[in-house]
Amino acid sequence: MKEIFERETVTEHRSEPIIDTSLFRKKSSGRTAKGICLGYMKKLRDANAPLEYLKVLENMYRDIANLEISDKIRIESWRGKGGIKVWASPDKINVEFAGARDKDEKPNIQRKEYTKDEINQMIICINKLKEEFKNKIPSRELGAAYFKGNWDMNVFSKRPNHIKFTHLLNILDYYQIIHYNRAGFTSVIKEVREIQEVLK
Repeated sequence: MKEIFERETVTEHRSEPIIDTSLFRKKSSGRTAKGICLGYMKKLRDANAPLEYLKVLENMYRDIANLEISDKIRIESWRGKGGIKVWASPDKINVEFAGARDKDEKPNIQRKEYTKDEINQMIICINKLKEEFKNKIPSRELGAAYFKGNWDMNVFSKRPNHIKFTHLLNILDYYQIIHYNRAGFTSVIKEVREIQEVLK
């Protein structure tokens, strides 16, 4: 009896990427990095573009959102609850904080120094904008004034500038000169002309 062997064929089914459709219900002003991503996602969806293109933008949107969260340092941690320290030296303010780390690694402790001139320049910008915005200064306006340019181009998309901006505001919050609201607003608590006034 003759045996017949048939080669088994395996058909590979390519699954379509899954898109989080709830993102399409969000507003996309096009003025922030996340808004720009959402805007392009909606345009591609309306043009019936391949889902792979939408997935790339969705991943980019989530990466930006995670970056925003990692850059927001809660004020409680500056007061000792999260191991972040602020202290003054004769010409500088020192910041020690936990940098980015992998899930199972120990915190990566980093230090940055800011001159009192850098901090005083931020105070000048805050004092100038205080009246215009009725003591509720948007971070976009403050960042643009400090770095002398567009918020998206000069601050948000430049990580070193964004970190510096966040640190300077947290330093001023720590010394109770301002209240830095993580929703994106700064309010003056104590009006000073320079940081030295609260270091005496």
